[in-house]
Amino acid sequence: MEPSTTFCLIPYCHPDFSWTHFREWHEERYAVVIADALDLMAAHPEFRFCVEPWMDEIVPFLERCPDRTEELRERLNSGQMGVLAFTLTSPRPVYASEETFLRNMILGRETYLSFAPQADLTTMSCPDVGIGHSQMPQIVKLAGARLYRGWRSQAALDAKGVPPAFRWRGLDGTEILTSRGCYGGLISAEPFTSGVGENWEAEVEALRADSFAAGIRAKKPGVRWIAQGMDDARPLRAWPHDDPLPFFQLVEQWNQRESSRMIFATPGEYARLLEQEVLPVWEGVIDPVDVAYNAGWGGSQGLWRLRQQLEVAMLIAERAAALARSRGGAAASPEDFRRLWWETVRLHSHAQSWAYQRDWDQLVLGGRWTLRQAEEITRDAVSDLSGAGRDSAACRPLVLFNPLPYEREELVEVYWPAPRQDMEGYSVVDESGAPVEFQVGEALGDSSSWNLPESTLIFRAHVPALGVALYHLDDGPNPSVPEPPAGDLLDNGALRLQLSPRGLQELTDPAIGLTWTAPEGSAIGDVRLFEMAPGILGVGPITAELGGSEGVGQWILTGPLRWVYRWETVLHGHRVTQDLITDCGARYVDFLTRIHSVEARAFWAFCLELPFVGPLQADIPFGVEPRHLADEPWAADLCGSHDNIERTRRNQFWARSWASISDGQRGLSLITVDGDRYWTWDENTRQLRHLLYLMTPESRESWESLINKERLGQGWHDFRHRLVMHEGDWREARLWAESDRLRLPLQAVKPLGPAQERLVSGNQLRLKPDTVRLSAFYEAPSGWVLRVHESSGSSTEALVELPFEVIAVTKTDLALQQLDATQPVAEGRVVKIPLRAWEIATILMT
Repeated sequence: MEPSTTFCLIPYCHPDFSWTHFREWHEERYAVVIADALDLMAAHPEFRFCVEPWMDEIVPFLERCPDRTEELRERLNSGQMGVLAFTLTSPRPVYASEETFLRNMILGRETYLSFAPQADLTTMSCPDVGIGHSQMPQIVKLAGARLYRGWRSQAALDAKGVPPAFRWRGLDGTEILTSRGCYGGLISAEPFTSGVGENWEAEVEALRADSFAAGIRAKKPGVRWIAQGMDDARPLRAWPHDDPLPFFQLVEQWNQRESSRMIFATPGEYARLLEQEVLPVWEGVIDPVDVAYNAGWGGSQGLWRLRQQLEVAMLIAERAAALARSRGGAAASPEDFRRLWWETVRLHSHAQSWAYQRDWDQLVLGGRWTLRQAEEITRDAVSDLSGAGRDSAACRPLVLFNPLPYEREELVEVYWPAPRQDMEGYSVVDESGAPVEFQVGEALGDSSSWNLPESTLIFRAHVPALGVALYHLDDGPNPSVPEPPAGDLLDNGALRLQLSPRGLQELTDPAIGLTWTAPEGSAIGDVRLFEMAPGILGVGPITAELGGSEGVGQWILTGPLRWVYRWETVLHGHRVTQDLITDCGARYVDFLTRIHSVEARAFWAFCLELPFVGPLQADIPFGVEPRHLADEPWAADLCGSHDNIERTRRNQFWARSWASISDGQRGLSLITVDGDRYWTWDENTRQLRHLLYLMTPESRESWESLINKERLGQGWHDFRHRLVMHEGDWREARLWAESDRLRLPLQAVKPLGPAQERLVSGNQLRLKPDTVRLSAFYEAPSGWVLRVHESSGSSTEALVELPFEVIAVTKTDLALQQLDATQPVAEGRVVKIPLRAWEIATILMT
């Protein structure tokens, strides 16, 4: 090895929330681990160690070893104890929703610094998961890091030629120092069976043969990250029996015998050495695939669905409460939201899906409690904003809150009970008293003996930007119900749909000259079962692709505002029901799929055979990336090893919420409203699949028998999709706005109690142009925080119309520290923010 090579030996314990053990075992283990590290630091000043997520690793130590709190604080402040990732929990960057990922870092950094103000927080890492997306450089830098450390997929990224250390230039042009590699290694006692220095050449060769020690085998000179440790590892001890390893002697002998240098180091010390090197630049996308074993784990009962619901509920509650408090209302405070975000982030450690049942139940209970708290905050804040209340009259108020920063005019469907038998029907009026056209939705509950059953009401609402609209619903005659379309052929004024008891058979969009016919025996938007052979972490080769046969179909709603056709079939004991929904004049079709599944080694997917091909694009957190899958290496193409377990599903890719294809003139886009992030695309067969959920068979052996039963995927699951036809590509379709409308829907609140003074009327927070999206609006102790991002790839100036006058406005990092950048300008209630393409901007207003 060249003399200029420096091996940074970085001891580390990877703290899974749960993996092969109950959570309590992990907590006890991490208390032992940190106590061991403190002992070693006291005895050996040259020793280094690094910790990671505050909630998962540090809290267990502080709770069990309060007598050593000051010792830990001192080691963090001195830099002898490093921090690999300043997060509360250890998330997956493609899996966590945008704001949850940011709040994880924001709250984690804040907590670390309040405990140890001089701690080295210059490194951010997502160990044991996919390396992430092309906005990571910008996000990590805004969070305060100088180095990003990632790992998976080692074999695939090696095959692509991604360097072990490089400068990653992200979507917006931001560069971040980046290092990749496994977090573990050198945990075997075999190289030291005869001691250290007795047979030096053989000992060095044994170290280089360690399957995790890629850095030691590297040929080129430079700074190398050499990981020592693994999951739950005690520092400088072997796996699996905690035997001490002679690394102090090894480092001493290495520096005496080798021309290269070996030192104990923290991630921050490694980063400062690496910064001095001339490194290659990698631009844009690194990994469009992520990992195969995450796709829809547990279905509707999976943590991924609860995590989505929490992010949506928290964003809406935060915006409603901030608006109410800015107008003098008594809504939830910043401290209330800090507590709720802490609980939201608690559900985002990367190994939680494998939690044992007892731990799983506690996670889910906590998440659902947090969800309820957020929804109640929204209800109370929206009621305050509207001032509406109830009295004993038959007329009842309905308030709609718009959580998005632009006016919305769209159909809403609201459950509306009829408590009196003598009601003939309903009437709907807006704030001016003008009647609003409406349609009665599907009958719900027991309707056999009721004149007017429980149902939903469907009407077209107009709601101001981040504002409220008040409607009143009273008694009145129900409109007549149109007859079902003849021959099950529906024309909604923009599209023509041919439906059957086998689903959507043909779709015509005259505006783009498209007629799309389903494959024989199938449907557009078919739901299929893919059976598998055994494989790594439940993902094996596909052995069968099964679709249902023709079933039973019926019209549920027949216009004039909304049509719903429902068909149902059975395959291999699984029940599949799908509602096909379209609205008057709309160029989209909505799919509501319900599956009742039984035990199987299989996964479900929503399937399209597209009528044309073109470049595939997918949204990511804060951006959009291309998906060039033909150039990607897959597990079957590479040598089998522990570094090659992620890409076992060929042609897989990931997307935040939508995938879009355009041939230049015509475009088709599929938005998943509430599904997981994993898809497949085969350009040769034009097959686009959205992977709904994985059913993992129950193990009756070893530790896996204790994993939560929700992983089996049994019972009812539901998924919503929107298929959008459009001219041009995703930009012309404004897909970012379409996705936001679906994922952040209008919120219906039915006020209770007496009426109060109304706090707001009209637009409250309006954002222009529509290429700029709102990520967050909330109150902080230091002022009002607005986070926006440019979403089309073009620089612009954002104009923000606010509900209050601004005295001072500052562009900050995520910790609300002023950036050395072109600052926004405040003019009364308007703030002007210059944005480069794909920029994420956090604005502090007072």
